[in-house]
Amino acid sequence: MIYDKYKEKDVCLYKLENNFISVDIIDLGARINALRINGKDIVLGTNNVFDYLATNSYMGATIGRVANRIENGTFRLNNKKYTLVKNDGPNHLHGGDFGFDKQFFEVTEYSETTLKLHYYSKDLEENYPGNLDFFVTYILEDDALSIYYEAKSDQDTLFNPTNHTIFNLAGEDSGSLFDNYLEINADFYNEARLDLIPTSKLIEVTNTVFDFRKMKNITKDFKAEELKSTNGYDHNFILKSSNACLAYSPKTKIKMKLETNLPCLQLYTAGALKLTNGKTRQYDKHSGFCLEPQFMPNAINMDVAKPILKANETAKYYIKYKFMVE
Repeated sequence: MIYDKYKEKDVCLYKLENNFISVDIIDLGARINALRINGKDIVLGTNNVFDYLATNSYMGATIGRVANRIENGTFRLNNKKYTLVKNDGPNHLHGGDFGFDKQFFEVTEYSETTLKLHYYSKDLEENYPGNLDFFVTYILEDDALSIYYEAKSDQDTLFNPTNHTIFNLAGEDSGSLFDNYLEINADFYNEARLDLIPTSKLIEVTNTVFDFRKMKNITKDFKAEELKSTNGYDHNFILKSSNACLAYSPKTKIKMKLETNLPCLQLYTAGALKLTNGKTRQYDKHSGFCLEPQFMPNAINMDVAKPILKANETAKYYIKYKFMVE
């Protein structure tokens, strides 16, 4: 069905559903617009393209080529320096001014439980090298929604996708993430500068506000000094395994388990979200939380695992959300 128009083209919405889960996805940004568990919508979204783009919040979108920040918008690959758009102060964020979140995807497969979308990112788009053939596939199972990313390039390039859905398990209409609890399977998080570029220092979460190894209310430590500059969480955690995290709302009794083969998880509690018109109400800061599996922010410029995709090789990553209601 037609959702809206953008640049004089129809933006289409596709629905996947079974007896437990239904999800609405739009082809602009391969974006999750709604996700309902037993009929309860638990993700933030808007009713038109303008409201999505006006917030610049990446709400629900597929992010690429590289999620998160690249310091000074520069990196070296094969002894060549690349300069990217600086769209987050002095840094590059979420693929640039016209990243995957603002691109039309072509639907290549669609059924009641599967949606496969394709985007061809040309060489030097946003100044990334290589022609990148990119597929994102949403598959609905009995109790889970899985997202599969697959990419191949004709040159060495960077590839670090994620999904930027903002969840509120109490319901997208609840107005605040207060009724949400979270557990993260991580012993360490990144120390970060004020511009959210991480330093090389990993810090143990023990005795800090970043300790989510036991489930706690996400907002419990919002007033802590360590979270003032980010108005809540906007921090990267180093995952111990593919079992990344578990979220829960006592209000709806919905539990969500996240699994991934990406090495890190950025927790963002929407402290920078601008007032915007949502599907059923206005959203403001702290209306939800985002769980972004990815490589470490600025990894290409650090001595850590780097999101380099070699020419003619195929990269495959996944995110899986499993749901239950108590």
